Amino acid sequence: MKRFAGVILTLMITLSTMAPAAGLSYDTSNYRKTMIQMLAAAHDVARGRGVNLGVYDAVADSGDPLYVAPLIDIAYFARSQGIAERVLGTLNALTGELLGWQGFFEWAGANDIALPPHYDDFKGQLLSAFVDTEFSRFFQPGVMESAAINLVEPVWGGVTVDGIPSLVNARQISPKEAVDEGYQFVDFCRDGDCSYPAADELVFGLSLDGDSRAYPLRLLNWHEMFNDEIGQSPLYDEPDGAIVCGFRAPTEFDARARSGESWVLISGLSAGCPREGWLRLEHIRWREGSVDFASLPDIAAGEDALETGFAGHVPGRPVMLAYCTLCGAGVLYDVSIADLSYTDLEGSLVELGDTVLEFGSSGLLMRSNKLMYDRNTDTVWNAITGEPAFGPLTTSGVVLDVLPVVVTDWASWLEAHPDSSVLSLDTGFRRNYSNGAAYSDYFNSADLMFPSWQQDTALIENKEMVFALRLQGEAKAYPLATIIPLRIIKDRVGNTDVVIIAEATPEREFFEPGGAAVRAYERQGRDFSAGADASTLHSEDGRSWRITEEALVAEDGERLKRIGGHLAFWFGWFGFYPNTLVYGE
Repeated sequence: MKRFAGVILTLMITLSTMAPAAGLSYDTSNYRKTMIQMLAAAHDVARGRGVNLGVYDAVADSGDPLYVAPLIDIAYFARSQGIAERVLGTLNALTGELLGWQGFFEWAGANDIALPPHYDDFKGQLLSAFVDTEFSRFFQPGVMESAAINLVEPVWGGVTVDGIPSLVNARQISPKEAVDEGYQFVDFCRDGDCSYPAADELVFGLSLDGDSRAYPLRLLNWHEMFNDEIGQSPLYDEPDGAIVCGFRAPTEFDARARSGESWVLISGLSAGCPREGWLRLEHIRWREGSVDFASLPDIAAGEDALETGFAGHVPGRPVMLAYCTLCGAGVLYDVSIADLSYTDLEGSLVELGDTVLEFGSSGLLMRSNKLMYDRNTDTVWNAITGEPAFGPLTTSGVVLDVLPVVVTDWASWLEAHPDSSVLSLDTGFRRNYSNGAAYSDYFNSADLMFPSWQQDTALIENKEMVFALRLQGEAKAYPLATIIPLRIIKDRVGNTDVVIIAEATPEREFFEPGGAAVRAYERQGRDFSAGADASTLHSEDGRSWRITEEALVAEDGERLKRIGGHLAFWFGWFGFYPNTLVYGE
């Protein structure tokens, strides 16, 4: 891809040196060449080179509205006054609108403007020239034909591809280890408070297959995404002995010995577990090519354990949290795709089989919402909808399933889940992980950082927090200001009866996207009311139900499963679900 981008830049330089030549004419019917000439002129001006800007006059004289999209893209990077005026003047000539860059960008989105041939190729070249050659991966020639969105809408978000690094299987530690880390990393203390996590700080809490984990927002504000495996298997003190902990996925271990045909002695560092213990063989996934189980020493036969063993891990459920800091939405997705296949740009069928997608940050935004990409196919995805936006998987029919996650304070999470692990401060990246260090000004301001043309503030302010649900094609938003006083909300979304429980989180001296721990469950027509304490509900038949992370559980064992939902700033949700219902309206 970098070689491809190098060819692009060479072509641009060649074209830009042509521009001052006497008598040069411009053929505006040749969209590819004309867009490159416009780009080359802007690129040269940005670097202080003299250049002939006659191409913009030719485009203005053409009256061709298909040049509006590339001109808007160029205007974003046209920082010098001379070129900015020329580009905006050309846009005015083609549209009749007298606007600045943001105005034109929002106008284009609202009007779903037509794009010229080869626009996808041009956009990749533009971003490669001004920012990062890696952007060309996403804008391969022909990608426009199958795009699910108008490609004028993706805009550079101020960072390179993966400039906001996602976390991949990041280390989890026990609450006790977290306390020690807080005082170890003193640079992350806030006003002398080195607590990690602080009792009132917000975390993303999730619990799947008996494994509870917390991901503090102060870290995720810097990374905006984690790829992880959730789940655990019992670790025993000896074969057929007592369970000492749950060994968490996907922590790697050394398998040093076996006992008979069923047990494996392992050494590894899993949060809350001793360094050594026994796992059942069926709970282990070996590193490819790592081990022949029968070759492990058999302790039951008196053989000595290996000093250095064979690598393996406990498998879990692959998940990914897409956290759009700008739109306040952290959405947890299942990223296991069965029998994945797609048709590439050459028309060939690519069969990947059962696939776990791994995601990173594309460096692009759409309506101030994060666009992410999967590292398997370089498809660009919408973080808030879980749908491919453009790239190889756009026509595959794949949509990511939403899983339950809650934004709550650490003290409440730990009280409910004393065996929870928490993300380590030692992520391998150099960032200021102090509470409130990242995005504090943005979170605590009413302003947006990037354009979002689809807004509605008639009833709800842009950055008011809502809880968002999507069921059977129906979207619904629940303003936290409305549901917190009610605490228990009975409703119907799509064809599903739901009960929503909202518990306010402590107010802090600064704001992060939260305000209430909100969980939604199926209710199947039942009428719920408050139980004996905050952890229970009562149904109309007199039964008590425990509120858990995975389900409402009745005394007789009946379960009503939890529904995947998430918090968001109102503008972030409305930007992609303009037909959303609003609770209380």
